[in-house]
Amino acid sequence: IRVTTSDGKSISGVLVNTTDSSLTMFSGKPSEYNHLNNFTVSQQYSNITKIETHRKGSLLKGLLIGAGIGIAPVLVGNLFGPSIGEGAAYVSLITFPVGVITGGILGGTSKKIFLINGDATKFYSFHKRMKY
Repeated sequence: IRVTTSDGKSISGVLVNTTDSSLTMFSGKPSEYNHLNNFTVSQQYSNITKIETHRKGSLLKGLLIGAGIGIAPVLVGNLFGPSIGEGAAYVSLITFPVGVITGGILGGTSKKIFLINGDATKFYSFHKRMKY
């Protein structure tokens, strides 16, 4: 998670908890975070301008979806007989790598941006969408 405060500072870390009016985060790398660590930072919604989130596993999810789309011609082609299935296999030589690469790029760079600008209703909407 990356939080931009109203004074323009950016804090990166791991989201620990949200309430109706604030969020708590560990301001470090995800690999350094453990639930016993007490080095957390809290921010009130009124001090938050923007929140950017990135989900764990989104790269893998993108790769798998891209691979599924890339291999689809073979699966569909086999339903219509061996001669069509062979042609579809050749098509998949192109679509499979393209699907994996595209899915990896989209999954690896996907993030959600929440513009809060100190607004309680926007922060509450963010709070309700978060899962831990």
